[in-house]
Amino acid sequence: MEQTKHLDPFAEIAFREHPGNKDELREIPPIPYEKSYFVQGSDTAKEISVLSYDTLVSVFQHELQLLRMKYRPYMRNLAPAASLNRSLQPCSEFQFRYQTAEDADFSQVLEGFGEWETVTVPDFRGPTGENGKWTAFYRNEFTYASVPNGKRVYLVFKGVDYKATVYLNRKCIGSHEGFFAPFEFDVTDALQENNILVVEVHNDYPMMGVGGTKLDGDKMYAATGPGWDDPYGGWNHCPPGAGIYNAVYLEQRNELFIQDIFVRPNIDEAYVEVWIDAINTTNQLMENFELQLELIPKNFAEQKVGPIPFQVAYAGPGLNYFRYKVDFPSFRLWEPDTPFIYIARVEVKQGSKCVDSRDRAFGMRKFHMDEQEAPKGTLYLNNQPIVLRGANEMGHLQQCVMQNNFEQLIDDILIAKAAHMNFYRITQRPVQEEIYDYFDMLGMMHQCDLPTFGFIRRNQFVEGVRQAAEMERLIRSHPSSVMVSLINEPSRTEKRRKGHRHLHRNELEAFFVAARQAIYVENPDRVVKNADGDYNPPTREGLPDFHCYTMWYTNNGIALGKLHKGFLPPIREGWKAGCGEYGTEGLDNAQLMMSRYPKEWVPQNANDRWMPNKIKGAQTFNMHGDWYPEQQTMQDWIQASQAHQSLATQLMTDAWRRRTDLVVSTAIHLLIDAWPAGWMKALVGVDRIPKPAYFTYKQCLEPVRVHLRCDRWKVYEGETMEIEAWLLNDTAKYYDNCRIIATLRDDKKDYGSYEMSGRVQQTSSRYAGTVRFSVPSVEDRQVLYLDACLMDDQGSVLNSERFAFEAFANRKRFPQQAKNTKTAFMDTESELLCSLLEIDAKSYDRSEGNVDSIVVANKEAFVRNRASILENVRHGATAMFILGRPVSGSDSTVWDVDGTEVKTAKLKETYTLATLAEDPCLQLTKPDDFSYFYHLKTDRIDFIANCHLIGEGLQPLVFAYHPQGDPTGKGKLPVVGVKTLGKGQIYFVCLPLSGRVGFNPTLDRFLISILAGAEREGVGV
Repeated sequence: MEQTKHLDPFAEIAFREHPGNKDELREIPPIPYEKSYFVQGSDTAKEISVLSYDTLVSVFQHELQLLRMKYRPYMRNLAPAASLNRSLQPCSEFQFRYQTAEDADFSQVLEGFGEWETVTVPDFRGPTGENGKWTAFYRNEFTYASVPNGKRVYLVFKGVDYKATVYLNRKCIGSHEGFFAPFEFDVTDALQENNILVVEVHNDYPMMGVGGTKLDGDKMYAATGPGWDDPYGGWNHCPPGAGIYNAVYLEQRNELFIQDIFVRPNIDEAYVEVWIDAINTTNQLMENFELQLELIPKNFAEQKVGPIPFQVAYAGPGLNYFRYKVDFPSFRLWEPDTPFIYIARVEVKQGSKCVDSRDRAFGMRKFHMDEQEAPKGTLYLNNQPIVLRGANEMGHLQQCVMQNNFEQLIDDILIAKAAHMNFYRITQRPVQEEIYDYFDMLGMMHQCDLPTFGFIRRNQFVEGVRQAAEMERLIRSHPSSVMVSLINEPSRTEKRRKGHRHLHRNELEAFFVAARQAIYVENPDRVVKNADGDYNPPTREGLPDFHCYTMWYTNNGIALGKLHKGFLPPIREGWKAGCGEYGTEGLDNAQLMMSRYPKEWVPQNANDRWMPNKIKGAQTFNMHGDWYPEQQTMQDWIQASQAHQSLATQLMTDAWRRRTDLVVSTAIHLLIDAWPAGWMKALVGVDRIPKPAYFTYKQCLEPVRVHLRCDRWKVYEGETMEIEAWLLNDTAKYYDNCRIIATLRDDKKDYGSYEMSGRVQQTSSRYAGTVRFSVPSVEDRQVLYLDACLMDDQGSVLNSERFAFEAFANRKRFPQQAKNTKTAFMDTESELLCSLLEIDAKSYDRSEGNVDSIVVANKEAFVRNRASILENVRHGATAMFILGRPVSGSDSTVWDVDGTEVKTAKLKETYTLATLAEDPCLQLTKPDDFSYFYHLKTDRIDFIANCHLIGEGLQPLVFAYHPQGDPTGKGKLPVVGVKTLGKGQIYFVCLPLSGRVGFNPTLDRFLISILAGAEREGVGV
């Protein structure tokens, strides 16, 4: 069955085949360890209390307030004011209009003829899609006083998306390509008392293409932008709009001025290297002037260094680069918990007069990656190993700056810190510099991405290298800036038929080399990651990175069972890796949906039947079917989607944490939504109310943890249960002589305690031991807990964790088993099935007359006994036919039953199935009973279905869904179906039973219910 038809472009990318160069990749097996067991202990672990969601939200608000208080001192500026400040005149009010045919006479635009709307910069807008290639004009009239002698006036643009051509008083003064980099023009000679400024803005199709079309263009833009307030065009999937989205102003400067300052700290040798870029705007040499440097603490009180004078012989016309090494013997480190910041202040002095001054904030910190010791890729902050744990950002921080809402910007960074995050991946684009300033002050590291996705146009090779250098210049002085990447999710041009327009992989590798060299020239210390989420690996240099949406785009990257067991996606030999994206969609809360969504997206009444395909751009309706059943009301969909988001967050985050030996950077996709329904993989809505998965993520990111893992979540009483305990440490601190205490309990009593001693190593994940116990007896089915706590050598609890599982009475005590039924098996496989289910059965003998239940797994056996089997069914017997997955060129799975052909068709491997809950055979089941089955042969969670039934008149009992549906819901793909024949029923089963029957109580109970002859009133065809 085709899985990718009609999917949105992001899902299509995830489901696409990405083989890469398999010769240089290797699948990573679980960490080998020698099993050791906890011993019986006398102490008990403290019972873990499970807080309600409302309580968690209250605690979150309180913790956020504490963080505001903690970090407020680091946002101070205690540095003395500079002796000279440049004069600024903002340009914020513009007229705007899209280009029309009449504008071929450009004087129409310059003179302001035609229809215009008034806008305030920042301004960002569409259209996008097939109409996304457009031109528009921004027009501003302003006055300017005369320019003093010896001064120049620069027109500064902090960001225009995408191409800008600037006209002042009918003269073209310059142009710029690229949306993120500031640019400026000397307009002194064009200024008048009354001025007309026109900015011609060109938007193009992005290089990655326009979803659903074959259109792609030259725009270096990936899939993340600030968006705008339009639910149909501006909220969803980070549309490639355009506009003057950052500040515009006129700045008066000296004829010799400081354009930029870059400080390279060296904490190992206690000095800084200060790069000073100075511009001489005249056509003559400027000789015998002085650059004076001071290093001033910004957010704390301490003695400054300097002023230190540097005599300069001359500066030629244009840009001049000066570099000075300054000893800095006593300094405070910039670290995430204590982000101490300094200012490098440079003054230009001609004689005793200061003619220009500029400040640059910086931090004394070192971030580097080891590329010598195998496996390569260990990351270090201030010479201590570190793992980057964080989330992707897609617009919410940018919106804060555009709305001048810096208190919200602060909160958004602290929301990340409250969840134990230490970095943001600013996904697929550089952003406004104010965001990096606040990252510096709040101790939040970040990765900055060049805005490319999937492909790079061959004709934009040089432009891409230029923009890589621009990106580095934008971020290089910020201590929070630790890493850059050059492309998101590169894909194969050959498979996508893009080679006639885009770089092939070998050419892309050449681009990486060139871009890295351009970055090196701007900052020799930068850690560069070529690709984030490489779908065409491997890359030749640097840290590999994969994206892994295993629990949303099913089995993307790696199968869930293998991931939970400890396997990793293929990684290049000899390297560690990062996981730059993973996550699932969880719908917004009901209050947000009802108050902010368009009315046609939501139901009129809370209990109305409703489907999430009403929400433009949402993936839930198309993707949920592999993970949870179709719901009926909006609140049901919210609850189900958020529950799955929490589970996926837990399983995948814990899997990465268990592999700190190789996975050194992880970022969930994503933390905070920029808009209602903007990108609902976010853990926090646009209203800044966390979804349940936020609290799950916070718990998973506890820096020092005891962690419990097991492949079986449902077991029988009396079985021997084994649960692994792991010690996880994301800090650089060691903990010696620790104890782990684990207690088995339910809500009423403790059954036993176990303990083990151990050491928590720095920045590591380590198997600590296995808790082994016999599952106690239960009445029917009951939730049990293993509570574990990690204690340091002083007896203080460092961390606690609860592993919940469900225990079942054994098969002989299942109520349906007690029915007095005569069951017959037809072949070896069906005999084994009856044995595993502990059903008394004998070999089928058609001469012995009627039986109550018949199990058939072999088609030939059925054909030989077709008449008698069907006759038994017509008289009231139950038959269970077990069909296998189809094999190419074989008709072995096509069963002719009373003139109806029933066969199987392939289905992607899936881990959960839905059920017809009202059926008598399923009345004792719960919604998640057909999910995450254990497989004995692989000793892990494995797929629950890999094919489905096709046959006329089948009633689906257990089923998957068609990948897509219509407004009324999705079609069902039966994995277990029933057909009534006379007084009896025939059950067709294509579940993969081998290794699963006998070890998954809910599966066993369902099969027993069928064979025990559950009454089926009103069900059938």
